[in-house]
Amino acid sequence: MKNLIAPLVLSLLATTVAAESLLIKGADIYTAKAVLPATDLYIDNGRITAIGNTAPSTADRIIDGNGKSISPGLFNADTHLGVVEVGAIDATVDFYSELSSITASFKVADAFNPKSTLFPHNRVHGLTHALTVPEAGAGLFAGQVALIELGQPAKVINDSVAIAVDFTESGVSHAGNSRASALAVLRQNLDDAIAFSANKAAAMRGDSRDYSLSLADLQALEPVINGRTPLLVKTHRASDIRTILKVAKDYRLKLILSGAVEGWLVADEIAAAKVPVIMDPIINLPQSYEKLGARLDNAKLLADAGVTLVFTGMDGQSTHNAYLVRQSAGNAVANGLDKTTAIAAMTLNPATLFGANVKGEIATGAVADLVLWSGDPLDVTSEAELVLIDGVPAAMVSRALQLRDRYYEAATK
Repeated sequence: MKNLIAPLVLSLLATTVAAESLLIKGADIYTAKAVLPATDLYIDNGRITAIGNTAPSTADRIIDGNGKSISPGLFNADTHLGVVEVGAIDATVDFYSELSSITASFKVADAFNPKSTLFPHNRVHGLTHALTVPEAGAGLFAGQVALIELGQPAKVINDSVAIAVDFTESGVSHAGNSRASALAVLRQNLDDAIAFSANKAAAMRGDSRDYSLSLADLQALEPVINGRTPLLVKTHRASDIRTILKVAKDYRLKLILSGAVEGWLVADEIAAAKVPVIMDPIINLPQSYEKLGARLDNAKLLADAGVTLVFTGMDGQSTHNAYLVRQSAGNAVANGLDKTTAIAAMTLNPATLFGANVKGEIATGAVADLVLWSGDPLDVTSEAELVLIDGVPAAMVSRALQLRDRYYEAATK
């Protein structure tokens, strides 16, 4: 009975607190454009209604923000949240398909688990939104990317914000094991999707030529070749980035690059094509031949060229510890990236690019999706003290914290 009552109490408490007015006094506010030092923030009924001198002096709840900071909720743009629990246990891994007939049509959102223990673990550390990105298991196309919110409960906001393609060494291994054959396969797939879209009725009744993809995959690609849905292509080597930029231009695709470890080498070309880049700025080791040009100031050089950045991080911990995207962002700042640009890369930019239900910004009139930090938001020693998601305060409870408290109490008795 206790297990049933606790979630209900938390839900009622969150609803009640969200309806209250909240005043945070004198915190440094980090927007995507500037830092507002020692500034008041007023929230009423889940929305930011005043910032600075216009903020009322009283509220239902007042928090002293002296020495603390406020940022928009964090967004990690490359995770497996909701579709994996323990990576080493296959039964909990749902982020790839080994069926050759289910590639572009593979929808990870269909396997989404809102009760994953990874959600509260990341939520209490300031992560409010993420992309759940499938991995390629049987072809170049990995599947449909989901946009998720880490509320209570966690939920899928959009089950197909992009179609993912793997044009890394791993993805190429599914398409003839050569970049040349992989490129030919990719172009053939796109050509077939165009032909299918133009002759759908005939194709659906079996009156068409053979296609390189299943009808389900061709249907999934229709919004891509019609320019409505982005193609999210993971690739690292500079020459491969050029190849994908040319494919996108030839087929008039809406393109998003992911990875781009050698992106700095072709930064001007990426910027000229107006293609945003999802990247982890902490990657600096030549872990493979396609990453020989890895360097810590990749983010700075891309930003200097005018590329819109979106962050993930950090490296192999981008799911179970997806909140560490802020450590990667801090690393980028330590290597020359402007601080507000780094904040925008994990708040405003992804929220805008993927149509999140929040602005990813601290602004009057915006839904309160924010984090109150004990110090600088990019300092790894700072802790999240308050997390609001879609205007509702999150319960600052996770399994990891419960285990900490349990054994700490036992050790101090």
